[in-house]
Amino acid sequence: MYLSRFLGIGMDCLSSMLLLTPAVLLILKLSGRRLLCLHTLFLLLYLCTLTGIYSVTGIPDVKYFRFDFSLNLIPMVDILNSPMQYLLNILLFLPVGFLLPLLFDEYTDWKQVLKFCCFLTIFIEVAQVFTFRTTDIDDLITNLLGAGIGCLLVRLSAERMKLRIPFNIENDYEEQHGQWSYLILLFLQQFFIQPYWSAFFWDTLFPF
Repeated sequence: MYLSRFLGIGMDCLSSMLLLTPAVLLILKLSGRRLLCLHTLFLLLYLCTLTGIYSVTGIPDVKYFRFDFSLNLIPMVDILNSPMQYLLNILLFLPVGFLLPLLFDEYTDWKQVLKFCCFLTIFIEVAQVFTFRTTDIDDLITNLLGAGIGCLLVRLSAERMKLRIPFNIENDYEEQHGQWSYLILLFLQQFFIQPYWSAFFWDTLFPF
């Protein structure tokens, strides 16, 4: 079950990044940044991570958008029945907490990382009101835990190797506010384009 799910997520990430990568490189070029640097590599990894999160959480899109409200406010109510799901939720946001401090100056502060991930999780949970998914307090807890672990790991790694983060710091608008621009770009792509592009992508690769 997990293997087929991971394959589907991987294909969603691949199809999305085929569209997002040229757009991101154009934005970086227009902002005057060097394209061949660690910042670009980590930025593409970050967007790929967000694409995976969107795929896993199943936010609504222009083709599937209906009100289907389901809510759980009791923390850890199902942890004994599906511990793997809780672990996967933690791992889902760990790369976000790891990559944000490498990319944006504001997120060298762990509190800002948790604030951003809290906003992102709440946005996803509210959006799930318009899907078949359950809006769940456990997702907020596990996502913040994963982001916190990722942030801790990158800070410890940077201190150990005596590296300055974020990498390739230039103090420009993209570095200070880019996380919101990229989040909006990704949402628009996922909501309006991805449902049609993904179907075309799958049909092209697997015509039978």
